[in-house]
Amino acid sequence: MVNLTHPELAEIQTPSLPGASLEALNALRTKMCASSGKEYTLQPQQRLLRRILSPDSPTRNLLMVHGTGVGKTCTGIQIAEEYILRPEFQDKKVLVVASRAVQENFRTQIFDMSRVYLDKASDTLSSKQCTGRRYLDMLLRIESEPKNWENPEVRARLERTSDRIINEFYEFQPYNSFGAVIESKLTGTEADIDEDWIHENFDNRLLIIDEAHNITTEETTIAANLERLVKVAEGLVLVLLTATPMYDTYEEIIFFMNLFLWNERKQPFSTTLKASQFFNDDASLKEGDSEKTFREWCQDYVSYAKGESPFTFPFRLPPPTIADKDALARSFNNQPITPAQRIKYLSLVASQPEGEQLRILTSGVRDVADAKRAAMMAPTVSVFPGDKTFAQTFKTSKEQFTYAGEAFLTPENLPKYSSKFVSVLKSIQESSGVCLVFSNYVERGARLFAMALEEHGYSPHRGKTLFKKSSHVGASKGKYILISSAASDAEISSMLDAVKSRTNVHGEKVKVVVTSPLAAEGIDFRFIRQVHILDPWWNMSRIEQVVGRALRTCSHQDLPPKEQNCTVYLHVVRPDAEREAFDEYTYRTRVEAKGMRIAKVRKVLAESAMDCPIQVALPADWRELEVPQIRDEGHEEVVYRLKGMMAPAFDEAPDVEQCKVNESVPDPDHARPLSTYVDSRDEILTKLGKLFTDKSIWDREQLFAALRPFSRDVVIYTLQQAISTSFRFTDSFGRASLLESKGDLYALAPLGVPNSTVVERTTRPPKRVEIDLPEPEEEPEAPAQLEDDVLDKRRIAFKWPKDAGTRFSDKVKNGYIFDHQFTAAEKKAYIATKPDLPFLDRLQVPDSDIIVTGAMKELTGEDLTKYNDWVKQLKDRFVADREKMFASIASNGVLTVSLSEVADGVPKRVIGAKSFMPTVAGTGGNPVSKMKVVATYIDEKGVGAGALAGAELNTYVELLAREEHNIVWYTPEELEVLGEEAVKKDVLARLRAGPK
Repeated sequence: MVNLTHPELAEIQTPSLPGASLEALNALRTKMCASSGKEYTLQPQQRLLRRILSPDSPTRNLLMVHGTGVGKTCTGIQIAEEYILRPEFQDKKVLVVASRAVQENFRTQIFDMSRVYLDKASDTLSSKQCTGRRYLDMLLRIESEPKNWENPEVRARLERTSDRIINEFYEFQPYNSFGAVIESKLTGTEADIDEDWIHENFDNRLLIIDEAHNITTEETTIAANLERLVKVAEGLVLVLLTATPMYDTYEEIIFFMNLFLWNERKQPFSTTLKASQFFNDDASLKEGDSEKTFREWCQDYVSYAKGESPFTFPFRLPPPTIADKDALARSFNNQPITPAQRIKYLSLVASQPEGEQLRILTSGVRDVADAKRAAMMAPTVSVFPGDKTFAQTFKTSKEQFTYAGEAFLTPENLPKYSSKFVSVLKSIQESSGVCLVFSNYVERGARLFAMALEEHGYSPHRGKTLFKKSSHVGASKGKYILISSAASDAEISSMLDAVKSRTNVHGEKVKVVVTSPLAAEGIDFRFIRQVHILDPWWNMSRIEQVVGRALRTCSHQDLPPKEQNCTVYLHVVRPDAEREAFDEYTYRTRVEAKGMRIAKVRKVLAESAMDCPIQVALPADWRELEVPQIRDEGHEEVVYRLKGMMAPAFDEAPDVEQCKVNESVPDPDHARPLSTYVDSRDEILTKLGKLFTDKSIWDREQLFAALRPFSRDVVIYTLQQAISTSFRFTDSFGRASLLESKGDLYALAPLGVPNSTVVERTTRPPKRVEIDLPEPEEEPEAPAQLEDDVLDKRRIAFKWPKDAGTRFSDKVKNGYIFDHQFTAAEKKAYIATKPDLPFLDRLQVPDSDIIVTGAMKELTGEDLTKYNDWVKQLKDRFVADREKMFASIASNGVLTVSLSEVADGVPKRVIGAKSFMPTVAGTGGNPVSKMKVVATYIDEKGVGAGALAGAELNTYVELLAREEHNIVWYTPEELEVLGEEAVKKDVLARLRAGPK
């Protein structure tokens, strides 16, 4: 049993909330989402579990039942880092078993280069992420702190290095590979050799399984092989992460119970516990020893944290019209529905089928057997004319469709074939935000709905329409994306970028997201205001996975406070005034019935979890707080209590009122492990930095009080470590500083100010003003001596990529050689010969001898006036080219191209909110894949750059750009002038204002 009286655990406390009010709610939501990308402070349960599962603790198994947005991935990483730090565990990598999408998120949580930034004032690097500075410090030891940290090429190189470091400590495997490897070793003929392999690879190893419900549901072979693994391996540490340990039925919790007891050698391998030993048929706990045993198991191995915080998550609104729960008297199989059997918790949206759909729904055989489920459920979504199949209803030509008969998806015909489609389309047309539509079916669900969208005036965001020719006449009502297994990873990535873009807050780019089960796990969205579930699954877990893709931590923070919500629609059909259809039957007898039983066991987990005493339920005043919101459909202003805008809990009283755990007893022989001093380092140092910004000198006792609940020993240890390792802080004036102590006093000493006095430490440093002093006259620089044919020789000697030597004219190549191969002195000397260089005439200031070589700051009088006129003309020309892509060369000679978005193979220029300057080709917003599209677009021959990559690709794209087909070329000298602060500010304002 975890002993919460140990000092390293007792000091972990959950902060209290202020009194409930709308002002406090909005302030907390703004603060927590604003800081989420800039700071990373470990949550109390993350620090607690790191210590409970450390090598110093006897606990070797953990079921982490943490809801969405709690940070369970970071918690798993915190536990892993404890083992990585210990030499005795470094012979085996931490093994993480997860889907490929989840693996990528896991790696990003370990170390994300985008969360590293340079504080220019103090010249120090910060790394605000789950692992703190650990991986940054390792990087710096390998690379040394680079001066040009923000250079994209440097960051890319360091990111590759960080990936190699992560691979030194972690091994990632998908579920199938993990199960297959174990099975291959345990099913051979030489069992002893196989067991030796298990011991060699898994003894004393940490195994983390993310989305652990997968091992009990979809991947049953993995479950069987994992059981065999824990029975062989010695000292295996097992950490299982899931928000839904009981994915389909409450009985699934017993799988984890057996697994842990076998792994701890507390249960004979021949014994397998059954759910019936602990639960009654209604999932209530059996009284007596069964209840005691199960609750003690929870206290030993389960951590529970409720998800969907109202301070970071969008609010979940019920639909505007909810189906009457008491309207139907008979079930799908014509049995009476008693009051106790009626739906209690789910809010359904009912539609009335007509025509062909009504005929099919009321004439079919009503068999509730699992094997008949698809035949019963599919018609509730849609039907085809004549009850045909998709293939019989449409003709296919080059991945596009035409009707084989009646145009049944048009606005006038659709009501006869899908009342749900009609209902969803009505909600979408009355919305001003992004809408998500999900179906478990592809052909008659997701794809058919996308085709109905086209018939109602919507068009795909990218690629060809599904219909070869739509019946709709008029302008497009918006764009949609269809995410299904038919789309490639690259296509899905492009679609997700569009729908999650900050320029899509109100569906400007993508109005409707249509998806199938592919999006149930691993894909996240932003700004979703409506979620439409066309058909249910057997349990609420699958449905919540879909809804959870739309409701994410801070996913709606860019919307106004009253619009940070999402309405969830669970659609059913009601073809009969007395009798339910199969979809509503499934919601009632499967989804809600299972949900109610699972909720009973889930509450036991919460009440008896090891960390229940440190969890704080949402206070009553917060639960009852009325919050005004604006619904997306119809833009109706509504008011709901906070407790009414959360996921259905399937329980009248879901919150834990009192923990049911055995009380911890202090252990006088317990010694605090050293690891619990070290793991608080980053958090204490961050708090110290803020304290010394507020006040320059602190007394030790004052620091102890300010750093509660950390113990005095831990604070002293961290202070000593900060001094001995010369940890860099930043003082209130932005200066890099070191911590010093004298007696009981602590203060920061700014670097570069040796033996600084109290005045120097606490007073803003004087502002230094540079005064120009006369410089000694220097001999004028001798002009460069150039051969007459220097340009031709250098052009011929240059190694051109691909067919560039013959593809481009000498004039185009001469411009490239001049900009890249000539020094500043050589350029000056060569220009004096008045050569025929491309774009040189643009650098000539009219009515003067001035050739612009960049920002001309030394001009005076009439020359300055003429130059300013030239700058004005440059700005006017650049603003006039607002719609055109442009390219140039940065000061370091690297090709830069204006930002663009690619749609249907055509790049279109995008003007940033803060800058119009081009981005380095092949990096950031201009990746190699986009550069290849740009190359084809600006090539008047339509050929592009082929398989070129790296510097050769950039050279080829630059030569194409210099031909100015579908693109404008700006010389590096012009780009430097446009980049001057005053010029840039004026141009950006004019670009934002739009054309006059």
